[in-house]
Amino acid sequence: MNLALASRLRQQLAGLRSERAHLEFQLLKRRRMLRATFVERYLSAGDTKRKTPAYYLSFLHEGRTVQKYVRLAKVHEVGRRCQAWSEYYHLLARWVKLNQQLADVWRELGQAQADEPTAGDRD
Repeated sequence: MNLALASRLRQQLAGLRSERAHLEFQLLKRRRMLRATFVERYLSAGDTKRKTPAYYLSFLHEGRTVQKYVRLAKVHEVGRRCQAWSEYYHLLARWVKLNQQLADVWRELGQAQADEPTAGDRD
């Protein structure tokens, strides 16, 4: 049993658990989201580039990527909702990674607190 290592691991677990609680609080916030990527493009039908951008939503529909045109009047609202989805998705990815870290540290703590059996003992 390694008491110093176990103590350090418990402190690390406390920090990771508080970070997870903060992430979960962020994830639980209400948001208006669009599960899509907001794309700004300067392509045109001809050989010349556009002078002003055109905006699209890029998303998966029935296994295919679709790009849907966004009218200029709705660009601000749609962009904000896509940004909310992006933030949520990144928070969730951090939460998953953090849970994996927690599982690893819990395993280490168990090993630090356990005694090693010896080959010569007969109980």
